Amino acid sequence: MKGENLLEILEFGNKEKDKIILIHGFETPYQIWEKYIEHYKNDYHIIVPVLQGHNPNKKEDFVSFEKSAKDIEDYIISYYGSNVFAIYGMSMGGVLTSQIWQNKKLDIDKVILESSPLISYNRLMTSMMTKQYLMLTHKTQARDKRVVAQAVNSIIPEDKLDVFLEMMDNMSDTTITNYIRQIGSYKLPSDIDTPNTEVYYYYGTKMNELLAKKTAEYIRKNYPSSKIKCFQGKGHCEDSLLNPSVMIAELDVALGMKKSHNIPTNNSQIKVDKFQEINGINVEKKQDELER
Repeated sequence: MKGENLLEILEFGNKEKDKIILIHGFETPYQIWEKYIEHYKNDYHIIVPVLQGHNPNKKEDFVSFEKSAKDIEDYIISYYGSNVFAIYGMSMGGVLTSQIWQNKKLDIDKVILESSPLISYNRLMTSMMTKQYLMLTHKTQARDKRVVAQAVNSIIPEDKLDVFLEMMDNMSDTTITNYIRQIGSYKLPSDIDTPNTEVYYYYGTKMNELLAKKTAEYIRKNYPSSKIKCFQGKGHCEDSLLNPSVMIAELDVALGMKKSHNIPTNNSQIKVDKFQEINGINVEKKQDELER
């Protein structure tokens, strides 16, 4: 596998425990998982892929969800086998989660999706969204004060602004175009046959959740045993990004957490560092081993 453009994969917690994969959204830095990691690291082995185009330490373009899924699947199977307790995909991360689910290479107990657009949309919408994201990204890279100010506490918490800007500075037009085109063409299959997998879908009611609402209806129709929850008055991944304690409480229910935890508030923070070694897992070393 040497020479391939592999995803960087971070790991936290005890590698002997059940595995949870956290997949971030489009133009969202992986550091938004800090409070989730802090909450779950004593009970689970947490695996966090840094998606193509989102790693400020690597100049790379997003290729495809198929390739990203293969990178994650190969990594998990190579080191730990095929069993995964849960995958939580936020927004675009849910598209990748769904790709992994439909591939059926991993045995997943729980597929957890939030506000993920899993029904295809037309070329006009794809074109409009691509132009909008290119414009906003370019203005962010130019430090347009109004655009940056709007991002704070709407799509990114203030304490993550620095890492958000660092990530955006490394975001290429090719990555943006490829992501939007592939999201627009992706449709969750209606017949994924994994009877032992529990499916969860969360979404809000604001205008930016129209695609998520249609996706929820699609999942309800085709996967009637799925558990779907609508957050009234909430926008796209609003609590997950800005009020993680609220979403963590929901995840605790989905994961079947039995013991009481101190859910981290916005004032608690841990350092997520790509060279960090936790419980004997050295992220950089393992990635090098995989490339060889």
